[in-house]
Amino acid sequence: MKLKLLPSDSGDCLLLTGAEGRHVLVDGGERSAYQRHVAAVLGRLRKKGERLDVVYVSHIDSDHIAGVLQMMDDLVAWRVRDFHANGGGGGNVSDPEVPRPPEVGQIWHNAFHEQVGKNAGPIGQTLAARATIFEGDPRKVFQDLAASSRRLANSQTEAIRLARRVGAKQLGIPVNPPSQHRLLFAREGGQGSIAVGGMRLRVLGPFERDLEKLRKEWNDWLRTHQAQLDDLQAKARADEERLGNAVERVIRPRLGQAEALARGLKLVDGLGRRSEVTTPNLASLMLLVEEAGRTILLTGDGHWEDILKGLRQVGKLGAQGGVHVNVLKVQHHGSEHNIKDEFVKAVTADHYVFCGNGANENPDPRVVDLIARSRQAGSPVVGSTPEATTRPFKFWFNSSESASVAAPAHMRAVEQQVRALAQASGGRMRFSFQKTKPQVLTV
Repeated sequence: MKLKLLPSDSGDCLLLTGAEGRHVLVDGGERSAYQRHVAAVLGRLRKKGERLDVVYVSHIDSDHIAGVLQMMDDLVAWRVRDFHANGGGGGNVSDPEVPRPPEVGQIWHNAFHEQVGKNAGPIGQTLAARATIFEGDPRKVFQDLAASSRRLANSQTEAIRLARRVGAKQLGIPVNPPSQHRLLFAREGGQGSIAVGGMRLRVLGPFERDLEKLRKEWNDWLRTHQAQLDDLQAKARADEERLGNAVERVIRPRLGQAEALARGLKLVDGLGRRSEVTTPNLASLMLLVEEAGRTILLTGDGHWEDILKGLRQVGKLGAQGGVHVNVLKVQHHGSEHNIKDEFVKAVTADHYVFCGNGANENPDPRVVDLIARSRQAGSPVVGSTPEATTRPFKFWFNSSESASVAAPAHMRAVEQQVRALAQASGGRMRFSFQKTKPQVLTV
């Protein structure tokens, strides 16, 4: 297997190719990164007469789904061109000014409306309204909340657009064929693998009961926040000067930790804090890929507890409660909330892939340090094999100081940190930072 790390700005975008030449696109990154970098890579795939057998969207956050939506928009533009070129619309038509993407066999994507039902639209509207309210307060904590609400609202809009793009009336790409076109999730009691050429893909998460819980949380969130927003908007209309006080009175009691984070006062024990992981991230579709005895763990933005639960469900955790894989795509861009020491002891890898360009302070330096130090000789590795602490390993980053527009200073600090860790490893740890061309990891 080969894993190509594609530039994705703050998100994920990987191209997985099996030994038989079958391709899986793992998320699409941000729209701008897709346009600048990924479209050309996939266009060359098309010119070679190849296709994407599966497009796998881990979850609906914009930094994972936006690039996929752009690819689908480009496919539509080229199909419209074909329709006119074949006399269907009459008149001359020029080629779209974008590379033609490869055809897509199927897409694995848990659509937002399938996850939450009839309240999908109102949730998106409430998020957008909440963002507008928070934008009225100049303090950084509220500006951060406004930005996060706006991103999530946009992600849900993109998820709905993607569902329409791939539907029968437009591109007609089958969605989730392995689960009869319904939500794709890990089944209690285990399930078989899904073949993509010689690759075997197992769904590790989310679980159905977790999706039910998430659906309830979304709907509870809607009821609570809609009432708050109605109150805020009424007060704002009555007296614009009271907006700040109204926001503070209703929302402030819930912002203690958020405000601490805004001041940079991150908690020392904050690693793995599940309460800080967003609902869409907890619904990440996660996969274990196997071919010819080689393994790749694709985690989306999932939480460490759910990854271990999924691995346990499919019988991949050994007697000591852990596993060694060839490649671990480090969950959520190396965010501190999605990983903990129990996880890095239980899951070891030859290659650790970090996606992200420093935005939102990811990869988090504490996570980079945690993983590297878990592989030091003598570390209490649960996971895998006893020799895991002596095997060489490599960190891969799909960005760098020179490639990052969002946070070059953060990436510079990460590069310095990684060099120091590698030097201290006695030659066991290697690393690679992506600058311009995509990197290819051969598994």
